[in-house]
Amino acid sequence: MKKIKPFIIAFVILGIIVAVLYGVFSYRQSKKTVQVVSMANQGMDEYWGDSIQSYGNVTSDKSQSAYIAKGTEIVAVNVKEGDHVNEGDVLLTVRKDSQDINGKTLQLQKAYQELTAEQIKLERLENTTPIPEYMHQQQVYRDKEYVSERLYVAAEEIEIGKITYEANDYVARYIYSTTGEKVGSIVYPNGIKDDETSYKEVKDEAEKTEIESYIEANGDKFTVKPKTETTSWLASTLYLDGETKQIVGEDTYDDQGRIIHAGKPDGLTPSKLKEEIADKQATVKHLDLEYRKLENELEVMKNTSDSGEIIAKVSGTVAKVQDMNNYNNSQPFVTVSATDEYFIKGAIGEFYLNSVKVGDTVSITSWDNGASAEAVISEISDIPSTESNFYSGGGNNNSSNYEFKATFDRSSGIELGSAVDISITPEGEGEGGFYIPSHFIRKDASGSYVMKMSKSNVLKKEYITVGKNLWGSMTEIKKGVTKKDYLAFPYGNGAIEGIRCEKVEDLDYGDGGLG
Repeated sequence: MKKIKPFIIAFVILGIIVAVLYGVFSYRQSKKTVQVVSMANQGMDEYWGDSIQSYGNVTSDKSQSAYIAKGTEIVAVNVKEGDHVNEGDVLLTVRKDSQDINGKTLQLQKAYQELTAEQIKLERLENTTPIPEYMHQQQVYRDKEYVSERLYVAAEEIEIGKITYEANDYVARYIYSTTGEKVGSIVYPNGIKDDETSYKEVKDEAEKTEIESYIEANGDKFTVKPKTETTSWLASTLYLDGETKQIVGEDTYDDQGRIIHAGKPDGLTPSKLKEEIADKQATVKHLDLEYRKLENELEVMKNTSDSGEIIAKVSGTVAKVQDMNNYNNSQPFVTVSATDEYFIKGAIGEFYLNSVKVGDTVSITSWDNGASAEAVISEISDIPSTESNFYSGGGNNNSSNYEFKATFDRSSGIELGSAVDISITPEGEGEGGFYIPSHFIRKDASGSYVMKMSKSNVLKKEYITVGKNLWGSMTEIKKGVTKKDYLAFPYGNGAIEGIRCEKVEDLDYGDGGLG
């Protein structure tokens, strides 16, 4: 039994040490906090599904729209709204010599160049890889040794001005910054030795300058004793994706603080890129429709007879005719339709082919008078559209677009030839959802999770069910997080379960969101 006692004593001591260490760890953990923010402010529940946006001109299977170029002199109008005309009838007469065909041709060429330039810009935006929506900076330091002082000791007896220094006397001490720059000096009026601690300094600037000049000119008469110290210097700044924590860029510096390489990601965040694309799409849309109008004007000019007559190309009803003394150049002067059924053409991306079908309704809105109508999709092409950017099909920017045709009745108030916006909500996209910023979500072998504040105000790991991702920055939450919850940025202290939570309005991402 006596042989067992030392073992028991050692075991008890070890237990006490473990208990103390655990107590210290628990105490330290209890003092740590992590910032958490409300998902009522960070989340979003007003998203109502993807909307396919397109645009086009109202037309009919057999119709004619005639734009009259600005400056054209109208001599006579032979029809009024509601009249029936036959193919070949004279609709109106203009002065042939008032039609500037050469000028219109040049104007059309310029419009085409502007449209093409903006289409190229749009295509570049659509193929742009965005930088992370949120970036976290991490600074990397390295140690370096530098000379902080140089002590100049007389190697022999020397005289400088009125002062005599014996061999081994301290003459001066020079002080340097971490970059090697001399930042100060002490000059001794009488020599002191290694074992002496009290000294005086030369205060007279002229005398001090004389001694320092002597040192510079007579270096062989001195023994130099350097003193070195270690300092940390900023070697690089890492830029990390706030969501994945992957390094996406790095700035590097030399030990003098000069930048060697600037590698901070430069570009547009997903949300900003989405905004830029939308703006550029609007520009392309307006330029495209303006180009088509000019194209129609030139065609009307070329088809005007030598006597100035503009002839009906189809038999039908005059759907619209403007006042020859006060007409709007941006709209067709006269339109003729052989049917009461109007239609528009748009495009959908292949991403939506399974959720948009013949018989679905689309919403259209006139640019001219704001009138709205519902049109029914009557055709969807089986072949991708060859038009580069005339239609905006929505969905994946890199997918092919498929042209569709949707019909509506002329009684809607939207006129033949009008430019319209087209909007489609794909099947299954009409229900709202709850979305949170994607950087609050992490993944492990068990799935996606967040770090959520519990009822006892400490952090806990909560596995969640996610849905679709919007714009690369927002993720739909199907289960596990509500607007009432508070979440932490799930890195650093934000990844530690059991840590106390501190509610804040906004996280300090630059500091990891830590308290």
